[in-house]
Amino acid sequence: MVEPTYTITPDAPRGFLHLTLAGDWNAEITTRFAADVNATLRQMLAMGVRHGELRTLVDMRHKNILPQDAVAEITRMVRPNSPSKCIALLIASPLHRMQAKRLVDGRYAIFNDEPAALAWLWADNAGGQ
Repeated sequence: MVEPTYTITPDAPRGFLHLTLAGDWNAEITTRFAADVNATLRQMLAMGVRHGELRTLVDMRHKNILPQDAVAEITRMVRPNSPSKCIALLIASPLHRMQAKRLVDGRYAIFNDEPAALAWLWADNAGGQ
């Protein structure tokens, strides 16, 4: 088992949030992650990031497949009224792609390559615009 970890890197001046997930996740780490992301989002909104204008990169290339309870928690976290305008999901395998597709709506895109994900996030049409 690989220790579950995450990093949350906010950049309020640019309206950008970079999340990195790694290891074997369970419901406990997912709940902790969700609470930390929500606290970060509150801080970013207080610093002037406008709701619905945030660009988010979620790097899951070093994360193993999520158990169903963790998927359910993350699905609740990326709700339709999320502050994110667009969310790029970085994945490493076909199994990750299948899991990530459960989250996808017009604000999401799935990538294997970070430069492509960042280019999409900053493109004028990202997030279904």
